[in-house]
Amino acid sequence: MMPNPILITPALVKSLLPGRSDLGSKSSFGSALVIAGSRHYTGAAFLAAAAALRGGTGLVYLAAPSSLHPALAGALPEAIWELLPEDAQGYLASQAAQLIPDLLKRRTAVLIGPGLGQAPGSRAVLQALLAAQPDIPTVIDADALRLLAQAPNWAKLLPPACVLTPHAGEMAALTQLSIPEVESQRIGLAQQFARTNQVTLVLKGPYTLIATAQGNVYQSEYASSALAHGGSGDVLAGLLTALLAQGASPASAAIAAVWLHAQAAQLALQRRGWEGAVLPSDLLEEIGPAVRIALDS
Repeated sequence: MMPNPILITPALVKSLLPGRSDLGSKSSFGSALVIAGSRHYTGAAFLAAAAALRGGTGLVYLAAPSSLHPALAGALPEAIWELLPEDAQGYLASQAAQLIPDLLKRRTAVLIGPGLGQAPGSRAVLQALLAAQPDIPTVIDADALRLLAQAPNWAKLLPPACVLTPHAGEMAALTQLSIPEVESQRIGLAQQFARTNQVTLVLKGPYTLIATAQGNVYQSEYASSALAHGGSGDVLAGLLTALLAQGASPASAAIAAVWLHAQAAQLALQRRGWEGAVLPSDLLEEIGPAVRIALDS
């Protein structure tokens, strides 16, 4: 029987957001590790890390190929950089995998995937992360999802409290279905996938779905081409990681992040006037106003 999704409302998001005390310090609001970027996808690292910062994380560590630092350091003065070795093409080198266990120490959430590419070094870094089985919430996004799909018995490799954030193409790779097959059964497929693999699933697209390991399915009421730009998913992944880092459960963080991301797009649309002119970087400035709308609901 097809599940009936629960629509995400501002009141629901308000109930799920982590608390924020004026008596807190940077250590009170979590420590996120973002493993992202390559020379070809420099912006993905920026968007994911900036969204993690705008989402309220106390400390954001950006682990990226070392050549990205000169281009991005000035635009991300709040980030703490973990510069990783890279190959001749500007993707992570396999030696970077050896650094992963130390990078995970004292982190409260980790994101891997935006802009990594699918070079051998990226695969090695993902394998090192999965082998470490970090006891912290882990978001697997973008290129890391396609690399994950290539691993035999990949579901058994996932750490606890894992969130997967595929669009239809990445979901097709994970399920070995065609994209039309994924799109024709989104709700039922999302529910079955999350329950079977005991993960939180964010199946992106118009009316994005969040499916929990317990079998619940939530749905965004939002569909707009304002989000149809490369990089929008990087912002969502970073925002989701921020909420996890501050102590939200995987399901709560996913539900809240999806709504806030969509609301930020609506606010950016009001400012830009046309869906095609809304860029992922515009969403960053609207995260705070989107949170305020939820809190005032």
